[in-house]
Amino acid sequence: MAIRKKRNNSTVRLVNNWLHLWLGLISGIIVFVICLMACLWVFNHEITDLVIPKKERQYILAASKSLISPSQISRIADSLYPNSKVRSITYTRDYPVSFTMLAKETGHTEKTKPEVHLLHPYTGTYLGVKTEDNSEEARRREKLNSFFAWTLNGHRFLWLPRDIGRPIVNYATLIFSITLITGLVWWYPKKWTKSTREKSFKIKWKAGWKRVNLDLHNVVGFYSFLLILLLAVTGMYYGIDWFNRALYWSTNWGTPLAERTSVHSDSTRIDQLAYFPKAFDQEIQGILAQYKDPHYLTITYPDAEKKDATISVYIRNDMDRQYNNRYYSFDQYTGNFLPNNITLFNKDFYELSAGEKFRRLNYDIHVGSIGGFPTKLLAFFLTFIAGSLPVTGFIIWYNRKWGKKKGRNNSMKESDAICDNMVPNTQGDPQIRKPKIRFRPKSTNT
Repeated sequence: MAIRKKRNNSTVRLVNNWLHLWLGLISGIIVFVICLMACLWVFNHEITDLVIPKKERQYILAASKSLISPSQISRIADSLYPNSKVRSITYTRDYPVSFTMLAKETGHTEKTKPEVHLLHPYTGTYLGVKTEDNSEEARRREKLNSFFAWTLNGHRFLWLPRDIGRPIVNYATLIFSITLITGLVWWYPKKWTKSTREKSFKIKWKAGWKRVNLDLHNVVGFYSFLLILLLAVTGMYYGIDWFNRALYWSTNWGTPLAERTSVHSDSTRIDQLAYFPKAFDQEIQGILAQYKDPHYLTITYPDAEKKDATISVYIRNDMDRQYNNRYYSFDQYTGNFLPNNITLFNKDFYELSAGEKFRRLNYDIHVGSIGGFPTKLLAFFLTFIAGSLPVTGFIIWYNRKWGKKKGRNNSMKESDAICDNMVPNTQGDPQIRKPKIRFRPKSTNT
């Protein structure tokens, strides 16, 4: 019977396998850390709400309620502090309306610091200056926020300075994305048979731990390949400018990412200031009417020295999701809305193209909040799997490089033991020693 020659891997496969191995070893520890931190951070809102129970709702930030307008807040602030100017106003869900002013500090040098004042959101009753909350609940919240900030810092920057840690994390993610693709090529069998199908799609739990580890790397990696790659791509969107532009170009049918252009207030319309309060109040009322129950809305007024600066408004609909948030710019003299393309969030979600919607959903996809708790749970398992791939891959490499040597050493010891049980006969040929015959009791069976 003719002996079949063993097929050697093609040059493409050899290069692919070499890249998968060494790129995985280079980026493995970084990917493990950023995935572990992502697992710890992903349920930060749920854990905080579980540890610190929500209070009964006091106020509802919705269009159905007659919230005090920005012009009313400005008049109240002017009556209390005639020599200061309101810098910002914030409407917050289940919380009093706040406005910020600059107060002078007493000391050797004259400085100003922001001071937050509180108003009843419906009556406008002054509730005093916002002070530091020293309650037990506030301390628990601060500890949780500090912990989750630490995990997020590790996930994004590896606890390094931003300019150093950010490129390390992003390019390690890029290398990891390449290893995912090369891993898929390595996983694909040369020939589909019953045996290769079982190895490619099933985990053999009853096998030894080395085989189970190999299956966890190959099989689980295959099933989660596309979703993990999606998380990696949406992560690189934030830190690699050329990748960000390429992603926008590819998802918008070849349309390049537009350069940011700012807008300016028309300083020649200063005579319109008398009509500004009413016009701006109507704009804010119209924004709140689009949202059922937003989380907060912040109005930021420009410095008096900046004559052409605009008023910026940011509304956040939900703390978990960002795709439905929106930025607005308004003329500080007329109160008119000024359309701009400073950010992707300058339009309503329904006005965007398909590619722009994907870009707007990028954050929610990356953190798993796009579908609420179920997709967050999915993101948790995906990041756990992604973090485990470098570990299982390193174990496979270690076993193949050094595990076989140990196996050969053990087999050599066994062969030496066999040789010790062999004695030469008179012809010089080895002869196996016969074991000593032991006494066996006679059978009692009749």
